[in-house]
Amino acid sequence: LGVVGYFFATDRKGRAASRDYMERLRARLPEAEFSPGLRESFLHYREFALSIADRVDLWGGRQDAYDFVFHGREHFKALSEQGRGAILYGAHLGSFDALRVLSSLDRVKVNVLMYTDHAPKINEVFRRISPDVEMRVIGADPSSARTTFEIKACVDRGEWVAILGDRVEPGDRHRVVRVPFLGSPARFPESPFLLPGVLGCPAFLILALRRGGRTYEVFAEPLEADESPVADGTRHERAAALCGAYARRLEHYAGRAHRQWFNFYDFWAGGDER
Repeated sequence: LGVVGYFFATDRKGRAASRDYMERLRARLPEAEFSPGLRESFLHYREFALSIADRVDLWGGRQDAYDFVFHGREHFKALSEQGRGAILYGAHLGSFDALRVLSSLDRVKVNVLMYTDHAPKINEVFRRISPDVEMRVIGADPSSARTTFEIKACVDRGEWVAILGDRVEPGDRHRVVRVPFLGSPARFPESPFLLPGVLGCPAFLILALRRGGRTYEVFAEPLEADESPVADGTRHERAAALCGAYARRLEHYAGRAHRQWFNFYDFWAGGDER
């Protein structure tokens, strides 16, 4: 608690962002049983610290110490049996490490798209820690078509490509989609939501929410019914529609675990720009 208290006390902007998010969520979901304020924001920070501790545990080989309850796993089992690739959208809500468990259970290779120059080093760490888990990092480069071709190759091989869709990275600042989220327009990166239309593959949401102790509930669901490629002229339209569906479901699950959305900055800044 001391470490959490230090970061909470010294992170003025983060505290303000936490309270803003809590107030927006409470206004959107008046039936929610919490009151935005200093205490609730502190518990928000504490939940983030607990999630980091769990990640260290999971990647340290202690997966058996946790219980994962899956909802919608049948979607991934069907993909696996058909040998089909897909785009999986996660978020900074709950834990993204359920993908590691899913990869291990269903014996499917999962590729995680990250904005990092250190993908080869991260992949080597993954191999050393979990040699039996088929998971690797793709380094995203918004200025190059190489990333798209690499993702296409993964999907064509029947692999899954996982992306966190709720944060605009520096390279994506000029390619955003503005959709309603918690009552106001918010900016989301467009590039991840273009992929299903370009590649003609399924799009799924996957989130793992901490339920106390060492139990996580994993929710998986399709984000759109149309899996066919689209023409160049309608790709941006479809990306905006897919992003809108993603934001609505993200809002829903944030209501189920309000302390587990870990974007501690002004998420709505610039959302009203045109």
